[in-house]
Amino acid sequence: MRFTSLVTVLPALAMAQEQIPLADRVQGWFNQVKSYVPTAAPVAAPMEKLAEKVTEKSVTNVSMDNWKSILTPGPQAEDWLIYTTGGNKTCFGRCGTADKAFKESVLLFSADPTSPNLGYLDCEANQVLCAAWSASAPSVQYYQVPKEPSVGEERAPTPLHNIYLNSTTVNPETIYEIHAKKTYEKVPAYEGALHPVDGWVAKYQLNIPMGYVIWGLGAVPSWLFMIGISFFSRTMMSRRAGPTGNVPRATAPTGSAN
Repeated sequence: MRFTSLVTVLPALAMAQEQIPLADRVQGWFNQVKSYVPTAAPVAAPMEKLAEKVTEKSVTNVSMDNWKSILTPGPQAEDWLIYTTGGNKTCFGRCGTADKAFKESVLLFSADPTSPNLGYLDCEANQVLCAAWSASAPSVQYYQVPKEPSVGEERAPTPLHNIYLNSTTVNPETIYEIHAKKTYEKVPAYEGALHPVDGWVAKYQLNIPMGYVIWGLGAVPSWLFMIGISFFSRTMMSRRAGPTGNVPRATAPTGSAN
């Protein structure tokens, strides 16, 4: 009796199994097999692996106190890669991606014994210096500081390349390749008046005073500028118009009647 019942049920089970799509059945088998396979350990990210093996390279905070010593020639010629960033006032909130990219690129520089010295310039905290250098964020300034001259020799120029970074697409490799692939050479060296070392403003030691002037003008609210311009224009117009009012007429000369 039991055997007869089993024989009766088997065709129904077979028909039900055939109604299940083949893809679902294969997926079910795969899930069963996968449950018996031990889970592999997660693979560490490349940056994390690199951080475990490399001592992180030091980054110098560039400020009004040390920028001259950084750009002063020493016993050996050396390169400086200075990353320029800022906050809400100087970068308008666009430097987050670039800041992260630079921080991660430090590991790449650390693994490269030929990498340049690294500097970090925060224009939010050093607005006068950034104004004197005409530095914008986010960007990289690549300096090639020459060897100090011998007695009687003139100081060699300090080539400067300003590399502007895309605030949305920049990544650690982009910053590292400025040195590794010498992509800074694609940007012409800056030789203008505001060069921190070779510009005529710096040679007359006017770069920092000019930085204060530029910073001061930028700190003045726009509405105050408009009021000042309006007051100045009205004063000039009134001076050109001259005095106003009723001018007394000259009386006719009196003569004797004939």
